[in-house]
Formats: sequence, C-alpha cells, structure tokens
Amino acid sequence: MAEQLPSNDPETTDQIIHQSQPQGLAQSEIHPLSEDHVAQMVQLALSGQARLAADHLLFAKGPGPLSEMVSGLIRQLDVRFFQAKILPSDGQAQREEKIRLRGYAYETLLEAALNLFGLESRPWSEREKLQCLTFLLNALAEWEGQEKREGSGSIAASVIKKHLFEMKLVMAGASMLARIAGEIETGLYEQYPVTLAFLQRAEEAIKGNIYYQIVKKGKCRFGNDYALGLRWLRHLGYEQVSTNPVLAARAYQDDPRLSQAFLEEAKGHPRYEAWRKDPARYGDEIALYATLIALWDNLHVYRPLFYQLKEGSGGGVVSFQLNPNIAHLAKESVADAFAAFEHAAQDLRRYDAHLLSGYGPDRERARPNMVIKVAASSPAAREITQTLNSFGYGTNITVVFTVAQEATLILDEAAGMAAGMKKGIRPTQLYMTNMGGRLESHLREVKLEELFSRLKEKEGEAKALQAVRSLAEANGTKDKVDAAGTYEEKAIAVTRFLHGQKKIDGPVIKALEPVSSPEDLQKWESAISVAGTCVARRVWGLFFSRENKRKWASYLMKRYGLSRPQAWLILDRINYLPASKRKAEDTFWTLSSNNMVHTEFPNQQEAVRQMGKQAGFRLSRYEDSIREEAPEEALAKLNQMEEFRRAYEINEEITETLREAGIKGDFGASGLKPSEWADYGAVSKTLEEFKAAYAKFKAEMVALVQEA
Repeated sequence: MAEQLPSNDPETTDQIIHQSQPQGLAQSEIHPLSEDHVAQMVQLALSGQARLAADHLLFAKGPGPLSEMVSGLIRQLDVRFFQAKILPSDGQAQREEKIRLRGYAYETLLEAALNLFGLESRPWSEREKLQCLTFLLNALAEWEGQEKREGSGSIAASVIKKHLFEMKLVMAGASMLARIAGEIETGLYEQYPVTLAFLQRAEEAIKGNIYYQIVKKGKCRFGNDYALGLRWLRHLGYEQVSTNPVLAARAYQDDPRLSQAFLEEAKGHPRYEAWRKDPARYGDEIALYATLIALWDNLHVYRPLFYQLKEGSGGGVVSFQLNPNIAHLAKESVADAFAAFEHAAQDLRRYDAHLLSGYGPDRERARPNMVIKVAASSPAAREITQTLNSFGYGTNITVVFTVAQEATLILDEAAGMAAGMKKGIRPTQLYMTNMGGRLESHLREVKLEELFSRLKEKEGEAKALQAVRSLAEANGTKDKVDAAGTYEEKAIAVTRFLHGQKKIDGPVIKALEPVSSPEDLQKWESAISVAGTCVARRVWGLFFSRENKRKWASYLMKRYGLSRPQAWLILDRINYLPASKRKAEDTFWTLSSNNMVHTEFPNQQEAVRQMGKQAGFRLSRYEDSIREEAPEEALAKLNQMEEFRRAYEINEEITETLREAGIKGDFGASGLKPSEWADYGAVSKTLEEFKAAYAKFKAEMVALVQEA
C-alpha cells in the first residue's frame, strides 16, 4: 500500500513547494508552440516555468488580446486545478504531484498579477489591466475556497512563503527586498484568502516605493548592483543589473541552489569532460561559465524589457565583468567576451523560443541582452571598448573614477558604435559607470594617511601609535592593526573603508586632535562626501546637457560620416551609471531624466526608500539634480588635494577633442592620462579587490567540479 500523508499538513506542503523545481527548457517535454498563446502558457506553467508563462503575456498586442489571453490561461488552469483535487486516499507520489501542479498554477497567476502591478505593464491602459486583475483575483479566491472545502491545507500560502523567502535571500536579509518581504509577511498567513491579501500588500509595496514613483514620472532610471532579486525590482522600473567577481561570489553564497544549477548546466558544456579530468587547469573557463550561470535568470528577467524598450536594443541588459586578471590584455579580453556572448546566445535561443512563441518574426531572436564590463585600468580598455561596440555588443566601463577616464572612454564607446552603425548594426544600450563612492573612500584614506603622518611628526611615534591603537579599539580593527608592521602600515589598516572606517567620525577626530581641529575635520568629511557627485556632474554636463549634446551630435556626424538620426541614437544609447554609493543622498544628488541609469546596491535601495518615506521629503527638490553646480566650498577644500584634481580635471587629448566639438570651459589639465590609469590609487585598490574576489570564486567553483 502506498504511504499515506496527512491531507492537511502545512509543513509537508511547504517542503514540497519549496523543493519544486521547473523542468529545463532543453528537455524534450517542453516545446515552443507557434500560434496558440494560451496553450503555450499552460504548458510552461505546468512544467514549473510559471514566471516565463507570466512574461509571455507581456508581448500581447493591443488591449483585446491581453484580456483574452488572461481569461484563456485562467480557464485552462482552472480545469487542471479542479482535476488535481487532493483526496485522503492519494498516495505520496500522487499527492505531491497534485500539490506541485496546484502550486505552479498559483504561482503563474500571482506572477501575472505582479507584472500588471509593475511598470513592465506600461503598454496597457489602467482599464485593461484592472479587468485582467479582476479575473486573476476572482480565480485565486475561488481556488483557495476549493482548497478550504477539501481541507487539504493551503498550497497558496506555501507558494507565497517561497516567493517571500527568495526576496529575503538578497544580501542575507539586509536588503530593501528583504525588508519589504518582512513587512508583507507580518500577519499575512492569518488572512483569507491569503493570495488576495498578499497581492494587496504587494501592490501597495510596489506603487508606494520611491523608485517606482521616480521611474514612472520619468525623472530617472535604475539598475541593480547585485545578481539576485531582479524580478521584484523590475516591477519597480529597474532595467539593468551590474555584476562583478565580488557580486557573483555573493550570489552563490546567498542562494546555495546556484551551485547545483551550475553543476547541472556544466554537464552540457562541450569541455565538461576536460574540466572533470583537470579542473585546476581550466579554472578560468569554469569561473566564466559559473558566473554566467548566476546571470541566466537575470537575462531572463530582463528579456521582456530588452524587447520593449527603445525598439529592441535599449534597456533590460545585464552587465557581465570578465576575468580582472586579463583586463590589460585586449585580445584575450575580447576573446572571453565573444565566448560569453555565445554561451548566452545558446541559452537565449531556447528561452526566446518560448517567450516569443507565436509573436511573429519581426525581431531578432537570441541577441544577448548583455553588455561587457570593461575595466578602465589600462589603455587596453580603449581597444576592448571600441572593438566590442563595433560588433553591437555594448560595454559598461568600470573601475573608473575620474573625469578623464570617463570622457576618454565615452568617446571610445561612441567611436565603436559609429563603426557598427556603418554596417547597419543597431547598438545595444551601454553605460559609463561612475564609481563615486569608491573615489570618496579613496580620497578619505589618502587624507587620513596624510594626517596620521603629521601626527607622528608632531607627537612622535610612541604617542601616534597610542592614538592609532585607541582608534582601532573604537572601530573594531585591533586585529588588523596588530598584524600590520610599521606605524605607516598600522595607520593604513585603521583607516581603510574595507576595514570598517566609513567616515571621519568622532573616534577619528579624537585621535587627530593634536594636528587638526574638529571643525576642520568635519569640513573635510563634508567635502569628501560630495567628491563623487562633483565628478558625476562634470562628466554628465560635458556630454549630456542639452546644449552640449547637440554639439556632440554634430561632432559625430562630421567625424564619422553619420546621419543625424544615427548620431543621436549613439548619444541616446550611452547612459551614465552612478555606482558604489555610500549614502541615500548620493542617489538623490545625481538624478536626471536623460542619459542616466543609477545602479543601486541592495542596502542603498533601502536607505533611499527610507529617505523617501521621511516626513517633509519632496522628490521635486531633486529633479534633474545632476544639473546643479558643485558646492563651491567643498570644491575649494577638495582642490587642495592633488589626488582629487587628478580625478576632476581633464588632459590635453580631451581638451583638444572638446575644442573640436565646440565645448567651452576651463576644465584644468592635470587629469589622468591613459598610461596613468593603473597607478591611480582608487583604480589599483579596486582592481586588487576584484582580483582577490575572482581568485576565491574560481577556487570555489573548481572545488565544486572536483567534488562532482
């Protein structure tokens, strides 16, 4: 006799739903269907591909087809839900199969509703969406009623628990999404029907979010600086995701399921047998593929936006960073980029076949919605940038902190796109990152090193060491300071951002009393905290202000023989990308309605959300804040630092190009030259961090293959 399970055991139901995994699209049981959209969605839903089924709806043409597709989806799933009635006589396998089927049905309708709440549903009228939502809510309520009558427990609650659990994974619970999940979940499972209570709270959380409001009003655009949590962020209007070796490693730490997914996918790699025989030899190949596996879901989540925005090659992209150890080698980096795009294209051929099934051949399929992050750590970045953009692949320039770096590589991105457009290749959306927070951390460290050096000169090494040790006790860096050798090394250890010294605060002010007044140190902190904003405002103004953008269009037309529409398309495709922010104000100080996509770390998102909820907060105060002048008092202070002047000024090559384009102004001449990029402190520190993270991640992935 088959093993019997209690018919109303919620813990068992939770476990079955949590462990349910969708069938892979490469499996023969799932076939793309050409014209029958409802059948396509039902097939995907019952295979566990609920989110893909819900996203298929986003391509419905016009108001009529959307409501017809929603009603058809509900009708067919309704029948299957009824047929999956759970009986006390069901065996274990039969009961589990019915729970999974009902769970997939619930998930499909819930995801469809969330899509309609979110900004990805902008193509349809509020009236059309309301009609579809009414259908969905009525169906969900009826299903829960059927469950209640059967006494079979709440599969609906289990599905919602899994959804919220995945939100809580982001940044191990310290993220905006995790906080939102906690707020939604409080007292939720005491409500009935739980699906309607969940959706009501979800709608409030989405539409009441400051990011949703900014994007909907067209005041700025946003992306995620993390590899998890994109689907909910897409509802808020997020359209981009940035990754690097640090974030790839964190994704595997946050979501252990990725390791299993990597091992399963790796079996289909053509070099898998070679990897198994000698994993250490192929460590870089394994690390590249493992990083891509962490990004597959990101590519899928943003796929609808990639097709919706800007005629098929605008936003909705994933930024993928290559091996930082070969960032200085153009040929090798380009080869890795081509390999990454081919892997992505293979996955997207399968995915697009289902996502776009029946929607006609009017768009190119399987073009990866991915751009390559190019580290501006050597002149090789210029060749890599121009080459990739000439093929229409797109780049996101990273490890970049200075006006000179950013201006040089914006021009290189434009040159590459111009070469591609002459071949008829429409460019992908691309980015110029501004790592303003990391620049500020670097400048603060430089200033503190100088001050602690002066402390030693004035007080002697013994007293200066005592001050360093007192600071180490206060900021929790005692072990690092004890492990350091010389006084200078100890001073560096106690002042590093990565060691926890985030700002010039009370303990630092006390330690430096003999060489600087509290008032002066506070002024330094205030000035340094806007250094990244100063660089961002200068670069954005040089290229994307209304008056200069027209001049650049004329320059591109003349320089590359482009038509006016081609020149303007190039300029529209380049987006400035403020990153590595340290405080909520860093976001609000650099908003723009054009050529701007912020990339936000999960805890930065929460800081921004909380600032937006403060009494008296008015978004209107920050509209187009990127156009504001840099604070004069802060600039006067910062210009005392050579390291800041190197970041804020331009060089002779850029000066000449600005002259050719007709851009007027005095922007200095001591900015970094490409030959100096690698030696700039913020560059070397960041690249060192990325290399260490990459080495650790590679070792972990090699170990996975060895164990398998």
